[in-house]
Amino acid sequence: MTIALERLRQQLMSDRKVLCTGNPNNPELLAHGFQKIFPEATFIYKSNGWDFTDQSADFTQRLKELFLKHNTFINASFVAPFVQSYLLELCAQSVKHCDVFNIGSTHEYDGLGYKEYTESKLDLRSKSLLLNTYRFKTHHIILGGIKRQQRTDTVDWLSIDDICNIVPWLMNQQFAVPIICLDQPKKAW
Repeated sequence: MTIALERLRQQLMSDRKVLCTGNPNNPELLAHGFQKIFPEATFIYKSNGWDFTDQSADFTQRLKELFLKHNTFINASFVAPFVQSYLLELCAQSVKHCDVFNIGSTHEYDGLGYKEYTESKLDLRSKSLLLNTYRFKTHHIILGGIKRQQRTDTVDWLSIDDICNIVPWLMNQQFAVPIICLDQPKKAW
């Protein structure tokens, strides 16, 4: 029975319907890198009508209907504190079979972020791990600093392409990877 269920899940996931937060037209955002990997993905962000700080019943229903059309969710954008957790919870309420990739931050452990940001990312990690099941597989990806095109102080940080390539790598792993961390080289202090 387990083998049959695994084949059924593999068949369902072989036709990826990817939903990703963030504007893919902005080369400074992870969504830009994810668009290269998943060109048919649906991207949701404020300037195309998806203001995640609006948690009204109507907006929530719109999001739930959108989640139903997808089997892969890349929760890539920090918009405001606890919004990523809200989106994760809505996805879990809406979709029975899904792979979710939550983007966390090294501020979860390094104490360098502002309090609400850190608490938000810790909440996302906790919910990601709690919601992880056979049907609703979650991956929490803790990231260090992202290389920015116009900043020379980030030259040794993680490139958007390197970060985004983690998602297909995770999809192809034989074993579950509910949490993973990538960090840029740190300066000795």
